[in-house]
Amino acid sequence: MEVKKIKKINFEISIPTKGLQQGKKYTVYVKDNASFIEALAMVDKIEMETPKESIFPINEGYIHNYLQLFVNFEENSIYDDVGIYAYGPDENGIMRRFNPIQENIEFNLYENSVIQLQPDVGC
Repeated sequence: MEVKKIKKINFEISIPTKGLQQGKKYTVYVKDNASFIEALAMVDKIEMETPKESIFPINEGYIHNYLQLFVNFEENSIYDDVGIYAYGPDENGIMRRFNPIQENIEFNLYENSVIQLQPDVGC
């Protein structure tokens, strides 16, 4: 029997709407080879399980989850107008290991990564 390792990923998401300017934090646990999409889907699952705390739907009802807000599934990429900070800890625990998820959305996230996301709403 194969044992799959589980790793922790932390998200901090700020959206200039419905009081989320200060951000909302999530901790999710995903399988060892999880990508950004899989980890963000776990954040959406948390939102679905706590509808009273959820910000969705937003933008006049067009956006129903974070995946829809941040991921362009037609191009398998993160939208260009999303600000991203995506780092994992190095061997000394310092956040220096860059997760290149903007260039490769399928990148295997580092254990204990912190991913900060903020959409650019324009001027």
